[in-house]
Amino acid sequence: MVTREQSVKAGDIVLVPWGLEEPVHARVLELWGNPPSQVRVQLLLGTEDEQLILLLPPSLLTPAA
Repeated sequence: MVTREQSVKAGDIVLVPWGLEEPVHARVLELWGNPPSQVRVQLLLGTEDEQLILLLPPSLLTPAA
């Protein structure tokens, strides 16, 4: 979970929960609000054909190590 102490910015790689499987990597595209209340991310699923973009609350994101 991203907290106020752990800010994310556009271009960062984060982990996003994805169904019953392991979390998937995603790239932060945009943030709205100060502090951010919505984050637009692009899932990095390994195929260029499938570019899934989601709008999520920051509480669902985990910074990727």
